[in-house]
Amino acid sequence: MPKTVLLVDDEQTFLEALEDALDYDGYRVLKARDVSSALEILGREAIDVVTVDIMLSPGSTLQGKVDPQRAGIYLCEYLAKNHPSVPAFCLSVVSDHATISQIQTLGIRFLRKGETPLRTVLNMIRSRLTGLAYSTEWNDN
Repeated sequence: MPKTVLLVDDEQTFLEALEDALDYDGYRVLKARDVSSALEILGREAIDVVTVDIMLSPGSTLQGKVDPQRAGIYLCEYLAKNHPSVPAFCLSVVSDHATISQIQTLGIRFLRKGETPLRTVLNMIRSRLTGLAYSTEWNDN
């Protein structure tokens, strides 16, 4: 059974590139565009790695209960509390140091979307899935 990655992001173009690369590597990829959908998937699937965007819709079950500006943080807190053994990465354009620090305090690695190359993101995910270190540098030897 292939390992499963859950991508939580409302930005379709970003999701497609990541999904295509992970799918090519043989991983099972599930996607959620909002926090409610992500929580539903986490409740029924065995997930090996999660990526989370910060600014996304809370979704139908959390509408009015969770601020869209903090929906991703809500999900990160949920993961840290309820799925502490599942590695998570936060991929976001957020630049607020307090928010980034809060995410890192939860044990979740923060990667800035648009500044972190897709290859680096993929190698970090692969490393968590396989336990092997991957280089982001090209090696011509």
